[in-house]
Amino acid sequence: MSQPVLSVENAAVHFRSRGGFLRKAGPALKAVDGVTLSVQAGETLGLVGESGCGKSTLANAILGLVPLVGGTITVAGREVRSDDAESLRAIRGDAQMVFQDPALSLNPRLSVGAAIGEPLQVRGLAKGAALRDRVAALLTAVGLEADHASRFPHAFSGGQRQRIVIARALALQPRLVICDEPVSALDVSVRAQILNLLVDLQRDTGMSYLFVSHDLSVVRHIADRVAVMYLGRIVEIATMAVLFGKPRHPYTQALLLAAPEPDPVRQRAKARRILEGELPSAANLPPGCAFNTRCPIATDICRKDAPLLVARKDGAMVACHHAED
Repeated sequence: MSQPVLSVENAAVHFRSRGGFLRKAGPALKAVDGVTLSVQAGETLGLVGESGCGKSTLANAILGLVPLVGGTITVAGREVRSDDAESLRAIRGDAQMVFQDPALSLNPRLSVGAAIGEPLQVRGLAKGAALRDRVAALLTAVGLEADHASRFPHAFSGGQRQRIVIARALALQPRLVICDEPVSALDVSVRAQILNLLVDLQRDTGMSYLFVSHDLSVVRHIADRVAVMYLGRIVEIATMAVLFGKPRHPYTQALLLAAPEPDPVRQRAKARRILEGELPSAANLPPGCAFNTRCPIATDICRKDAPLLVARKDGAMVACHHAED
């Protein structure tokens, strides 16, 4: 297998609250705690989990927006170092991000053409007529009109703004695009259009996606493989067919059972699994498996030893002492 476009090895991002007068600094909040994953060329890896599990923090760390306290991240063969401006400049030519809210992603004072063309201008890749032609081509590629370049973001709908953000992300022809909840702020009727657009763009360009979402139905539509994250750690990675057909980790099973079914008959027949117990704080994780306080099959070994992410017979990787049971 060729070198992956993205390689994350035992990455850790911790945040520590500052102390003050007569107050000690609090314990480190382990937002990302030893994550290992990879994304191959032309592949879409879905990253799912509850809000606050560390998905967006990991996405930001990949672009060097937050520093690592341990491990390494490599994009297109270059190590990400948040303290090296030249390295980050090079990496961001290969990796771009599409954020959740397109309204907040665009400067309201810049025209659409200026926003899309800015990365090209900053890097000295195009100017004048060549820049205008490139912007027009990008707008057309995302399903907008070339003459939209002269308009401002307020003149567009939410779905159209997200298309503009995608066009800007594609300006430098990146090898990896990180999509951080790219459709969660959009109307349901628009989500499928944006997802189909992302699929079409990947087919045409061969780029890779890290697709961050809490919505399993969205991930199922677009991803090749899925990584499930819980309290800063990856608990399961599998292909779409394996994960949805035979999930191994109890947390993955609970997520799938909690996802709503469009068919009301299947929804009524689905046996929901209610997770009991307290959700631990990322600043005070329990010993052993972080999921043991809510897991219905936890045993003494789960409360004592943290399970490793181990490959199984079906190709999935699962961090659970009882994955084969």
